Amino acid sequence: MDIDTLQGLRRCPLFNGLTESEIIDLMHTVRYRVIRCHKGDVHAIEGSVCQYADIIIKGEMVASMMGSSGRIVKVAGHQSGKLLAPAFLFASDNQYPVTIEATSDTTIFRLMPADLEKILSYDPRLMMNYIKILSNVVSHLTKKVRMLSMSVREKVTVYLKEQSRLQQTKDILLTFSRQELADHFGIQKYSLQRCLNELKQEGAILVEGRLVHILSL
Repeated sequence: MDIDTLQGLRRCPLFNGLTESEIIDLMHTVRYRVIRCHKGDVHAIEGSVCQYADIIIKGEMVASMMGSSGRIVKVAGHQSGKLLAPAFLFASDNQYPVTIEATSDTTIFRLMPADLEKILSYDPRLMMNYIKILSNVVSHLTKKVRMLSMSVREKVTVYLKEQSRLQQTKDILLTFSRQELADHFGIQKYSLQRCLNELKQEGAILVEGRLVHILSL
């Protein structure tokens, strides 16, 4: 196993608490492949079957889906150490909910599901790490579902507060365009713009392009 592959596996939450030698010993017990994708290559198509346990070793990928407006919406970015679609690998309906594309030259470490199950059974730390990964997925999806029941104003304010916490500043840089953000919320673009204008008029925020200054939310 080369050093780049080993370092990529160490960044994966699945192997938290394991030493390099322990990871190497585990990999000697299973079959694995190293897959290389060029920038722009499609790794998985929405609706296709999730057949492998894939971990990004090097590079970046993006998950996207069709928004309500018919536009392609970025759902999440994936970097080195990311285990792709862990919640779907052993699911009865194990189809990818998104399309995953390489945004740079990317290296993937690939295991068969049976081999992942094998190493999970070898070490209780791995099993607990996998449970934590799945729990984080459930937590994220729960927040998404809760947001669906919110008003437009609630969706926008919750999102801005969350971004302020993540970016650790009240000067938030939006990574989505207005249309992408509207699709993310499941609303029309004009509804999003109207809400931002109302918050601005109330003195809650200032908006300069993709920069939003939180004054009082």
